[in-house]
Amino acid sequence: MKNAFKITIAFLFLIWGFYACKKKSEITIDDQNLTECLQGNCTYEYVNNSIIVNQPMTVMPGQYRVFSAKKENGFSTTTIYFQAPMQGDSFLLTEADILAGKVKHFFSCASCDYYKSTPIAGTVKGIKVKRTNTASEKWLLDATIVLAAENSKIPVDTVYIKQYFNLAVK
Repeated sequence: MKNAFKITIAFLFLIWGFYACKKKSEITIDDQNLTECLQGNCTYEYVNNSIIVNQPMTVMPGQYRVFSAKKENGFSTTTIYFQAPMQGDSFLLTEADILAGKVKHFFSCASCDYYKSTPIAGTVKGIKVKRTNTASEKWLLDATIVLAAENSKIPVDTVYIKQYFNLAVK
C-alpha cells in the first residue's frame, strides 16, 4: 500500500511539473514603427460579430471580428480585410488561415488597368489594447501579407501593416 501511495504522489508531481514548466504562448506586439499613411486617406477599423463575403468590400453579420485597413487616394481604393475570432484578447492568423480566405485584398479603380491580387502567405497578429479612462476599445495589429496575381502562387507584392484599429462607428 505504501508503494502505491508513493507512486501516485510521484506521478502527480510529474504531471504538475510538466504543466508548471510548459511555456505559455503569449502574443506581443510593440507599438514602434507604426504604418504611416503617406498619400491619401487611411482608415484602420474593425467590426464585431461579422464575416467577409466574397463580394468586394462586403461585410455581413457573422461570428468573427473583421478588421479593415483602407487606403483611398484620388484614383483608387485598396482595402485589406482580416477575419479574426471573436474570443480572447489576442489572435494569430497563419499562412493556413490566409489560404483559407480569412484575409482578403481588394483594389478598385474606375479608370485603370490592373490585375486582381490574392493573399498567398504571411501572418497577422493582433492584441487588444487595455482601455484607459473613457477611451474606446482598440486593437493593435501587425500583419505581413504576401500577394500574388489571381490563380498564381508567384509573389508580386508584400503588404506590411502595423497600426491601431478602432471600433467602427455606424
